[in-house]
Formats: sequence, C-alpha cells, structure tokens
Amino acid sequence: MFVVPRRVVAVGLVVLLLGGGITPLPVAATPDHGTVTGASAETVAGVDGENGTCQADMASEQDSSGTVETTATVESNGPVVRVGSADTHHRQPRGQGGDTVGAAAATAANMETGAATSGATQTDDGDVIRQTQTYARVPEESGEVAVTLTYEVPDRVVDLETHVPAAATVTETGGFERVNESVYEWDEATDPATISYRINPNQTIEKSGPEGAEGRYLSVDTGDWALLTRSLTPTRWRYTGQEPVRYNRTVRTAGPGAAGEEVVYLGEVATFEETAHNQTFTLAVPERATMTASPISVLDSMANASNALRVGDRDEQVFVVAAPSGAVEWGVEGYQIGDADMWVQSGQSLDTANNVWLHEYVHSRQAYETTRETRWTVEGWATYYAAVLTLEQDRIGFDEFRAQLATGGRPVYSDVALTDRSSWTNDANYRKGALVAGRTDVHIRSATGRNQTLQTVFQSLNGYRDPVTQSQFLTEVEAAGGASVRNTTATETETTVAVTMWNETTHRRLFGSIPARIGYGLPPVDRADAYRADSVYRSNASVGGSEPVRLATNETLAVDAVVENAGGETGAYNVTLAVNETVVAAKQGQIEPGARTGVEVTHTFADPGRYVVSVDGDTLTVVVSEPAAAGVTDVTASPRELRQGGRVDVAATVANENDIPGTAAIAFRRDDVVFAEQRLYLPPQATTTVTRTITLDEPGTVSLSAGDGRTTTAVDVIVLTETAEPTPAPTSTETTTDTGTTTAEGGGFTAFIAGLAVLLAALIARRRDR
Repeated sequence: MFVVPRRVVAVGLVVLLLGGGITPLPVAATPDHGTVTGASAETVAGVDGENGTCQADMASEQDSSGTVETTATVESNGPVVRVGSADTHHRQPRGQGGDTVGAAAATAANMETGAATSGATQTDDGDVIRQTQTYARVPEESGEVAVTLTYEVPDRVVDLETHVPAAATVTETGGFERVNESVYEWDEATDPATISYRINPNQTIEKSGPEGAEGRYLSVDTGDWALLTRSLTPTRWRYTGQEPVRYNRTVRTAGPGAAGEEVVYLGEVATFEETAHNQTFTLAVPERATMTASPISVLDSMANASNALRVGDRDEQVFVVAAPSGAVEWGVEGYQIGDADMWVQSGQSLDTANNVWLHEYVHSRQAYETTRETRWTVEGWATYYAAVLTLEQDRIGFDEFRAQLATGGRPVYSDVALTDRSSWTNDANYRKGALVAGRTDVHIRSATGRNQTLQTVFQSLNGYRDPVTQSQFLTEVEAAGGASVRNTTATETETTVAVTMWNETTHRRLFGSIPARIGYGLPPVDRADAYRADSVYRSNASVGGSEPVRLATNETLAVDAVVENAGGETGAYNVTLAVNETVVAAKQGQIEPGARTGVEVTHTFADPGRYVVSVDGDTLTVVVSEPAAAGVTDVTASPRELRQGGRVDVAATVANENDIPGTAAIAFRRDDVVFAEQRLYLPPQATTTVTRTITLDEPGTVSLSAGDGRTTTAVDVIVLTETAEPTPAPTSTETTTDTGTTTAEGGGFTAFIAGLAVLLAALIARRRDR
C-alpha cells in the first residue's frame, strides 16, 4: 500500500559532459503527514504529502542490463569519446507520480541525457560495466550496514566515476580516488575496482491513513537483522568506439540474507518461490517473522492475481520480504519500490478486503506515470483491485468488499474532487478513489455487456510513455465503454458529486461469471520454431532458441505472440508487436474462454542495430547485422582433360560459416577473364555448390577459377588438339545444404543402360503378343 514510483528522480544529477563532474541537486520532502526522516538524499527524494507516497528512483536490474544513457560525443585529436551514465534517473515508461518531486524533478527533466541504448545500436556482449553491490551486517555496530561496490570495467572505458550516498562513511577503496565528499574516480587501471563504505539504514516516516501503521520505520537495522533498500550509486563513464558500453547491476548479501533488485534483508531467512504466468515470485521469510498467512498461500494469491490482472507490465521477477511484525514499530503496512520489489508486514492477512499483499502487487503492475489530475488512480486503483481480487479468490464475502469501498461515499468526502489534489482529505485518493474506480468498472461492464472492463483502461494507460493526463484517461475510458461512460467518469472524478456503492444484485449481474480476460505475451525464447525468419537467405526458418535472436538486414521476423483468455466469456483480442516501444504490427480476432493460442505478427528490419521487440511488456532482444561475407572454399573441374571444342563443368563450393545469413558474388574466370557471374544468398552455417559450363576451343593448359571478391581458387584443365565428341548443352545447377555439398551429375553409361532396358522390355512384349 506504500509505493515508491519508478520514474521519479531520486537525486537530481547534472552530468558535466566535458568536465566530468556529477553534482547533487536539492531534494524535496512534503511535511504533511508522510514525512521521511533519517534517510540520505540518494535514497529518498520526497514524500507525497496527500497520500504519503514516497518518491524515489530506484532504477536497477538484478543480473540484467541497467539503465544506461549515452549523453554526448566528444571530438578530440584522438578517437571519438562518448559518455554514458546509469542509476541517475529512470527513463523507461514505468512508474507513477511524475509530479511529486518539485524542483528536483523539473531540473532533472531538463538534463542533457541523449538517447537510451535500447535504440537501434549494436553492443558486443563483452562491453559491459558490471557493478556488484554487496551488503553485510556489522554486528558490533547496531544501526550500521557495510556495503562494498565492485566494478568490472571493459577495456573501451577510459574513465569512470561513481557516487556513494552523501551520509556514507567510506572505509576502504581499491582502484578509486576521492574527488569530493561523495564522488570517487576510477584510476583507469585497477580491475575490478572497489569502494567499501558504511551506511545508516534507519529511515522513518510519519504516516496516517489506510496504509499507515503505529510506528515510524521504513527501513531499519536492529543489530540482529536489517531490512533496507539498496544504495543509489549514480555512475558516469567515458568510452571509445561507436557501440555503447552497457551497465549491469547485481545486488547480493554477504552471509545470510536475501536480495531483490531494490530490497535487501540481512539475517537468517527462508525463501519460497513460485513461477506462474511468466512471473517468478520469491517470498523471503525472516527467521524473526511470524506469518499470519502461510508463505505458500501468499505466493498462490499473488500468482492468482497475476493471472486475473490482464493489464500488461508483468515483471519477470517479483521479490517480497515478510517484514517481521511486532519486532519493529513499522511506519507502514507495506512498501513497494522499483519495478517489483516490496515488503509487507508478516502479520498481514490475506483474508481481508484491505489485502496489503495484493495492494503492493497491484502497484508493481502500474507502469504508467500520472499528472496531478490522474494521481488518484495510483492508490485508488490499487485499493480497489486488492479488494475485488480478494473477493474473486473467495477469501472475503460481498459484505466486507462493499464495506471497504462504501467508505468512499461518506460525507467526509463530499467536498473532494479527485482531480483536484488540494481537495483531498482523510485519504480521499484511497477511499473515494477506490469507490470511483469500482464504479467506472461497473459502468464499462454494463455498457459493453461485460465485454470490456476497467482492466481495458488500465492496460491502455500502461502503454503511455508520457504522464497520463485527465483527457487521455477519459479518452481511454470512452474507448472501452463509450461516450456515456466517459461523461459519467468525468463527472465523478472532476466534481464533488456524491458517489455510492452498488448492491450485490448488480455485482452478481456484472461480475457473476468472469468476463473475458485477455492477456498477451511473447512465447518462450527456447521455443525455436515460435520465432522465424523469412528472406532471400532462408524461408520460414526457426531462429529462436537463445537470446538475442540474430538476423540480417531486410529479414522479416515472424513471432507467434501468445494470446490467452483467462476469463469465462469469448472476447475480442488486439495483439500488438512493438519494436523499441513503437507498435509496428497488430492482429485482431476472437478467442474463446480458457483458450490459449499463438497469433503470428511480423516485422521487417531494414537497418542494422540492437532492438527490443515486445508484446505487452514481454521483451526479446534482436540483433540485426549486415549480411556476412560468404566465400569460395573449393573449385573443381570435370573433366580435367578434354579435346578442343569440349565442354567443362566448373563447380564452386561456397560456404557461409557465420551465425547470420551471408551473401557472395561469385565470378567464374577462364585465364582471368570472367565468363559467368552469380549472386548467392546463404542461411547461417550453410554450404552451396554452383556449377557453370564453358566450351574450350584453344589447345593447351587453361586456368579455370571461381572467386568471391576476396579470394580466388583455380584449377588447371588440359585441352588436347584433337576434336572432341559433342557434349550436352551448357547447364547450371545450385544446391544448398546445411551439412554438405550436393551437385547434380549424370553419365553416358547410365543413359545407355536405361535405353537397353527399354528395348528389352519392348521385345518381351512382342513375344507375349504372339
């Protein structure tokens, strides 16, 4: 119920492209009823005073490519030097609350950041800066956690600098030199290079409302165990070459513990895991935690919610810590940060309309940013879906569900307009926001005969790159439910009109059986035949099996996108294929309830580069290259000796020994004079044989050759002075195989035997006639 959005800047950073400095900017905290204290600026940038939502950017990826940006190109007398940065702010369209950091956010938005490397660029897999953050308890010092940053730096990086938290105490460095209080510069030689420091993880918040708890802590080190979020470590580097240097972060613990991409627990812990619907859920239960719900039931409930929420933005990894209830005076019941990391107090129940486990999970599925007018949807939708999903899981009855939502219609909210944040009182975004969300769902279901729901709008908003405005929100509502529903929703969000809860009869009519719930995704990459390439090099050839998928320019990639209807009614689907977040293909159709099918969507890649192909949040990397150079590996001539006027078959074996399609222009020569040419297109790891025939009239030794423009292979043929017997007309054959060479051959003796057999059969037939 307490969410840290993914796209809000945690620390404003100015990257000095030529000078090399990274300077922290001021950060903001709204001191209403959600003030965070005891935290460094790098960790928490501010708090949304109206709903207590903490603002911070924690844009990391555990064991995967981090956020990397190329910021400038510097020309000098030497090679071109480019600048990259990571962990400064999150450029991906994932998160909520783009308006909540005040001056810090505005400044960061005007930074010279350039283009992210998810665009059409190629990167060698070895050109990666690898950062590892290792966390350890300091038993002798309660309130301190030891952190070691380790950097592995590829050869093309010419310099690198990183920030440590401003309040950190650096204890040791290896290969880094201090620039100022928080900036350290790599010595350009040591690899790996390290910085060790200690931090105080204790952060507190004063929080009221439905997610507030009696205490104050957001993160803590008790001396026996610690629960905290990772350090923000802005990193900047310069490198040579055209291809970008990528960045990868791994978070780990030294000793007992568990770590996600953002949340770290230090201490004895048991982990439970469940994989469902392309998500792996990991629940870390500390030894000090007492669970009200069993770990397996928590994972099952989240997996069920993953299936029920067909709104896109499914993160592959969901990391949850059961924070020990009672051991610490926590300030909130649950806390969600980054893409899909969260902690929930271990004493929280699943059997309640205020289901914190599902509330935090719903936050992990909200990939859209908001403006001030649409900010209410963040907590309002999470509160609504936590309650309705719990009802659908048969963990509560309708009366409890109704009581949870009906609070939003109380007189205390009579002066609240959800689009006007200044009117919010008594956690109106949670209470009235949840009721209005439910009513919008009811209106859409009623107007469309349950064919569409609020999830349709949710999914559409997740596709927006920029913060969603009220007008855009209403446009998506109209697209789902029609003009009348748009008008009603506009009234219920923009004015102080009273809203009421619907009754059980209405709910049974509109929610009784599950409507169509259509989801989309990419097939597993190890399903090789689900990804196919079509081109002059190969026809409908399987190219899956591993990532990245490799193609040549002008090849068409066909993907069998997964379409699944987890609902109880037939529904219409609209599956889209995006390349670098731009939709390039779409297919529509109908799908029966409970059905799962593959729908082919295609795209032709004209230019070389590194691309991210996606279907509803599932992504696949595709590397497109110029075709490889195939080459002549052998040349033969038949016959090697002949008479004047005779004909010779010259066979060239051409091989493409590369992992991408290749091409070659083959030229056949007689004594360096071209007599035939052929352009060949070969699939990866393939061989072909091309034969050309030539008549030789002059006696002597003749050099016959075939070349690919880089190498030429020749064979000598002897031409005798006597006149040769007539030979068949010129022929040309081509045979392609992945394992060897095949040529078409035929001999005169074979023809003689065949004719003799025909004559013999005729004589036998005549004797029988007699």
